[in-house]
Amino acid sequence: MHQNAIIAIAATLGLAAGAGGTYIATSEPKVEAQAISKAELVAAISADPSLCPVPTVEAPTEAEAQSAYRKAHAASPLVWDRNNLPEISLALGECDKAGAGPGVACMTSVKLGPDAKPIDRIVGFAKSASGEWIATIN
Repeated sequence: MHQNAIIAIAATLGLAAGAGGTYIATSEPKVEAQAISKAELVAAISADPSLCPVPTVEAPTEAEAQSAYRKAHAASPLVWDRNNLPEISLALGECDKAGAGPGVACMTSVKLGPDAKPIDRIVGFAKSASGEWIATIN
């Protein structure tokens, strides 16, 4: 085949491929997904609540949290007199999955005596192998 004919065929194929690529790149996309309205979304979740599960966190009861906190406080190296421990009371607030490590982190209000001012602090709680709650005081 003549060299000019080969060049003409290659140029024609190149132009056709370029034009086809340009057409594909600039053509309007087909809409395959359609947004649903808020009302439709609420109706779907109301009909089947399993579509949007609410995460649950296992947390200690207030009595379990207070017992765990008292044990952790008594074991703390900062406690000087283990025979004269304060009368600790603890009110448990909101709990959520701990950011690092096992267990949960709970907002608590701790009083180190009946007349003491409450101290709001985050305390970590995790279940031991025996099923008992353990407090971590930071």
